[in-house]
Amino acid sequence: MGKDYFSYYSLSAHPGGVNVYYQSTAPKRYLPLDLNGYVTTPNSTTKQPLQFKDNYHQGRISPIAKRKMSRAIEYLIYLCTSMAFQKPYHGRHFKDKVTFVTLTLASKQVHSDQVIKSELLNQFLIEMHKRWNVDLYVCRTEKQKNGNIHFHILADKYIYWNELRNVWNRIQQKLGYVTRYRENRLQWHRHGFRYNPRYAKQWPYEKQRKAYQVGNRTGWDNPNSVDIHGLEHIGNIKAYLTKYMSKNEKYTEEQKRMFNNMPVEEQLEIREEQFVSGRLWSSSESLANLTGGQMDVCSAVQEEIERVFQNDNKCVYHSDYFHVYNVDIATLRILNCVLLIACFEDYIRKKFPERYLSVIT
Repeated sequence: MGKDYFSYYSLSAHPGGVNVYYQSTAPKRYLPLDLNGYVTTPNSTTKQPLQFKDNYHQGRISPIAKRKMSRAIEYLIYLCTSMAFQKPYHGRHFKDKVTFVTLTLASKQVHSDQVIKSELLNQFLIEMHKRWNVDLYVCRTEKQKNGNIHFHILADKYIYWNELRNVWNRIQQKLGYVTRYRENRLQWHRHGFRYNPRYAKQWPYEKQRKAYQVGNRTGWDNPNSVDIHGLEHIGNIKAYLTKYMSKNEKYTEEQKRMFNNMPVEEQLEIREEQFVSGRLWSSSESLANLTGGQMDVCSAVQEEIERVFQNDNKCVYHSDYFHVYNVDIATLRILNCVLLIACFEDYIRKKFPERYLSVIT
C-alpha cells in the first residue's frame, strides 16, 4: 500500500503581518530552477540565488537577505519603547526609540575590509552593548564612492551623536585613521583656510569655513565620522530603513558587458575597490532566525483571518501556496483577534525572555 499524505494550512505571526502557507506531510522535492535565477547544487535540495554560484555576493544584497533584514528591522522597531530625553544644548525634551547612524572612516582606507570589520566594527558593537545597553542591532556594510567601507547601524537605544563620535574616533585611531586625517587637514590648510570647490554642493563655503575653525580649535583630532539620521518625520520607519539599508548599485547592460570582458586580474581589482569583502549585513544574535509565532489554521483562527480580510481587503497578497496579510499587532487588537495575538506574544516571550515577564503556568 502507498503512504497516505494529507495537506493543511499553517501560519506565522509577525509584528507587521500574518503569513498563511500550505503544508503537506509528503516529502519535499525540488526541481532545478536556473531559468528564474536559482540553481540547485548537486546531490542537494538547497536552492541558492544564481549570484552565489561562485560563492561571491557581487556586492549585492540578495532578495532572501533583504527579506531577513526587513524582518530583523521589523522586530527591532516593535521591541523598542519610546524614551524621553532632554537635549543638552537647548534643553528641549523629545522622544525617540532607536538610533540610526552611519559610521565612516576619517581618512583613506588602507586596510582590508576584513581588518576594518574585525578590528574596528566588532569593538564598536561590543562597546555599544556595554556603554549604552544596546541589545538589538542591524548593521549594513557598504562601499562609498571613494572606495572606503562604511556602516549603517540601527540600534534599539537612543544615543547622543557626540558620544557616538567620540567612541568611534577613538576606536578607528587604533589603526591610525584619525592621525592620517589630521595630517591631511594640516597639509591642506597649511597656509590658512583653503576652500575646496569639489564639495561645494553638499559642503558650501560657509560650512567649510566653520569646519576649519572647529578643526583648528580641536587640533583636528575629532573628525566628523558619524552621521545620525533623524527618523521623527518618517511615516513608515520599517519600509524606509529596509529600502535604505538594502539598496543595490544598478548597472547598465553595457557596464556588465565591459566588466565581463575584462581580464580576471582587473575584475578582482574592481571587486576589491567597489565591492565589500565578506558579509554585507549582520544583526544581533536574537534577531536571527525569526520564525514568528506558528500554529495550524483551525476554524476559529480562520474566522479571525476572515475578519482581517473584511477590515481591509487590500492588505492581502495571494499566491497558490501562501497568503500574506499585511496587518500589524495594533490592528489585530482592535479586531479582537485573540488567537493570533496569543500566538505572536507567546513567541515573543520565548524568543526575547529578557523583555517580557515569564509566563505564569
